[in-house]
Amino acid sequence: MFDGFASQMGVSNNHLTFKLLEDVMLLPPNRYEPLVNSAQLLRIGPMVEYAYHHYEDAARHFRPSCDLGRYFQTSFQAIKHNEVRRDATVTAKRVEFFRPPEAIENAEDENWMRFCRRLEDAALKAGLPKEFAYALAGTFGEMTSNLIEHSEKSSTGLVGYRWERGEFEYVVADSGIGVLESLRSHPDFAWIADSGEALEQAACDGVSRFGRASHRGTGFHDLLINIAHRNSYLRLRSGDHVYIIDGIHGFPKKLLRPCGQLPGLLISVVSHPFPSS
Repeated sequence: MFDGFASQMGVSNNHLTFKLLEDVMLLPPNRYEPLVNSAQLLRIGPMVEYAYHHYEDAARHFRPSCDLGRYFQTSFQAIKHNEVRRDATVTAKRVEFFRPPEAIENAEDENWMRFCRRLEDAALKAGLPKEFAYALAGTFGEMTSNLIEHSEKSSTGLVGYRWERGEFEYVVADSGIGVLESLRSHPDFAWIADSGEALEQAACDGVSRFGRASHRGTGFHDLLINIAHRNSYLRLRSGDHVYIIDGIHGFPKKLLRPCGQLPGLLISVVSHPFPSS
């Protein structure tokens, strides 16, 4: 079902998973494109990650084989060309993609706020406890704020959610400068050598591109761990590394590993109702 410590939970090889992407993206395009385009699409995280390998030309590279994939492709193109439609509802759709604000001062835009309400409603409909669903929606807002403040290319941002009974998923992605370049822009973190170290540092308290004295970035690590402790899986992908915190059915386990190059930052969260609920 997921790569990392909770991988291969009954999902066959013909589904598009993060692990499959990591493996095939090391191949030449003429070999990995048929593999990806023939895979069944179950979750939005791997779809978005694959599209962001080819952000400037995603339409040509991503030819999905099911309704979910076609819906994503249409949404991605609309968002990229700033054609997001207004939606007055606050009731969750089964799956939805949206373009986040390009500046913090636009965070109270009515369309954006209604999208966030729909995302929160999706978490509730998936069966997550009310308190956790609200908290998870709050973390989504925090992740989106990071995109706006740190990517330097907020116009490339994309967010989305998907739900079914027993599972809720959201993704936040951009094609910006990435975690390594962002942190190294401040002298406090000029020593960071690669994207792996950058991701590990970004998940620590008090680390941000504004430097340690700014007291920014506090609590981010606790935020990630608290999510993972609640039967959830988190994936941070930037540059040539991926950082995973896997808390599905057990104590959260961390994993950092190298992988193919991906510009910007992708954050994927998948949450299930607590085992006791």
